[in-house]
Amino acid sequence: MRLLPGIPAVVLLLSSLAFAAPAVADDQRDFLSAYAGVNFEERAFEFLREMSPTFQDSYIYALAGTWSWARTRRARWELEGQIVRHSGLQQHWEINLVPAVRWMHTPWDHVLDTRFAIGWGLSWASQEPPIEPRQEEEVGEGDSARLLSYTLLEVEFMPPSSADWSGFVRLHHRSGVGGAFGGVRGGSNFLGAGIRRYF
Repeated sequence: MRLLPGIPAVVLLLSSLAFAAPAVADDQRDFLSAYAGVNFEERAFEFLREMSPTFQDSYIYALAGTWSWARTRRARWELEGQIVRHSGLQQHWEINLVPAVRWMHTPWDHVLDTRFAIGWGLSWASQEPPIEPRQEEEVGEGDSARLLSYTLLEVEFMPPSSADWSGFVRLHHRSGVGGAFGGVRGGSNFLGAGIRRYF
């Protein structure tokens, strides 16, 4: 499972746009999140292109704490730690640490406050995940590893009248980044939904 094409470039682009605006003090708050997700067989890029996932019997249940360490007019910079439990085809724990940037404003915020986040960090599994190898698809994709790259893509929704609670959908993606992590070319994708509490 390769890292989503262009993820590093997108992160750098959002970084430059975010720091181009002066900082503001509002809404730089920490938060806790809980979400659940289901695995799909397609590669992440295929899923984003076709939006027709083939789900399988592998699930995640995640708790995450996020520190908002910087805020500009357009974006918020965050560091998120996750603890994840797998069930179904996989029965292990996963710990992720991921810096992220969250785009804070859209033209329709007065109707539904919508935010977009992207993050790229590290993922450690308590055992080698059995569904990540893709032996049947490509030569050399028959292994995985406990330590891989982690990517999140998220859309968050919040009613304008709500200051403390929100909901979100998220792509939860582990990857060997085309072999950069111990030669691993496999990975896994989960489509999740959850709730969030701001403090």
